Amino acid sequence: MIANLCCQQGLGGLPEPAFKRRLVESLKEVAPALSERLARLRRDQFNLLARHFRQRPATPKRIDFTAEEMQTLTAACVTSPFSVRFVRPFQRLLVEMLAGPSPDLARKVAHLSGHQFERLYNQAVGREWWSA
Repeated sequence: MIANLCCQQGLGGLPEPAFKRRLVESLKEVAPALSERLARLRRDQFNLLARHFRQRPATPKRIDFTAEEMQTLTAACVTSPFSVRFVRPFQRLLVEMLAGPSPDLARKVAHLSGHQFERLYNQAVGREWWSA
């Protein structure tokens, strides 16, 4: 019910205090008991709920990398000093490593979704079949 309400009224883009006011007010008619329970939540509890329903920025459909950027990414993925078992946490590490020498490339990698980065990583290390 809360998820539908957040989507229908666009509540996910509001700051926490406004989100709480609008959500509690919107639920008074259709679910008064739930509305009252939400109104009584402590600030930290309600902020957790608000963060869950916060609108996330849209993931770009495709991020294009130059040949030089792909070469840098491939070298970073292949020559990693440790085995990369879980690819998604490696993305954060790679962004930190690239931030100094290649801030533009670091931003591009940071904006990839987890799935996009997995595909990029698998392509870089020669496991293109894995990313299908």
